[in-house]
Amino acid sequence: MKENLENMNPESLLRKAQALGYDIREMESIDTIKAYKRAQDKIEKRQKKNFYQHVMRYAAFLTIPLLLSSFILGYLYFYGAKVNEQYAEVTAATGSVIRYELPDHSVVWLNSGSTLRYPTVFRRDNRKVELKGEAYFEVEADKKRPFYVNTPGGLSVYVYGTKFNVNAYEDDNSVETVLETGKVNVISPDGEHEIHLLPGERLLYDKLAHTMSKGVVDVYEKVAWKDGKLIFRNAALDEIFKRLARHFNVDIQFNNKTGKEYKYRATFRDETLPQILDYLAKSASLKWRTEEGVQQADETFTKKKIIVDLY
Repeated sequence: MKENLENMNPESLLRKAQALGYDIREMESIDTIKAYKRAQDKIEKRQKKNFYQHVMRYAAFLTIPLLLSSFILGYLYFYGAKVNEQYAEVTAATGSVIRYELPDHSVVWLNSGSTLRYPTVFRRDNRKVELKGEAYFEVEADKKRPFYVNTPGGLSVYVYGTKFNVNAYEDDNSVETVLETGKVNVISPDGEHEIHLLPGERLLYDKLAHTMSKGVVDVYEKVAWKDGKLIFRNAALDEIFKRLARHFNVDIQFNNKTGKEYKYRATFRDETLPQILDYLAKSASLKWRTEEGVQQADETFTKKKIIVDLY
């Protein structure tokens, strides 16, 4: 080495010394601690990125069944209720009057031999019930959910909150709606006509002629049955005997042998059927007799029958 160094010229030695000095200064200028921190930051960022990607992948995997469940529940909520709707029925035995509260807290009185069918949970957009017979309604007000009463004859009554009476016995030739308070809308069976009633008005639908007529009536006469009263205002014997038959759960056969027509104005509450017939006989020549019920093949009995003759 000594010989090599002696043989090298001074200019070459100077260049090598300068290069070595540059290398030493460059090495000394490197901040190893800062570089280490930068490397650590990069590693942490890369780890966080990888973790986030894994989380998003798992979240997407879990979201798919959650979305499917939401769609299914939404469908069942809005459409499935139509299929799974459950109904209840309440019936007033012949000769009785009952008071009943519906799921929306509306109150209904059912007259003798009447049946009301309704969903155990009303839908979000309406409240529909089906009536066979006669009922008086006190409907809770709800403008977003109209209350519908559908009858066997196809006539529909809808309100948002009011008091009214519907008489829709299947063996009658007409359906009657009487409004006490509020407002009632009556829709014809074909859906082409809608009539509005004001308090004190009645709509009568003739099931045979398919016609509707509106007029003013004595409301209390029409709804007093819910209080246990029978009120007649200028009523013919045919109408009186029909209502008495339902009220006392008997069959009344009326034979008008003279063809005369009598009108009555009366109020009965606790009177028996014989007492009422005695009262009617004071102004007309009425005779009646009673036939007891007969046992049938199925061991049930027919109704007691009252035969009334007008001479």
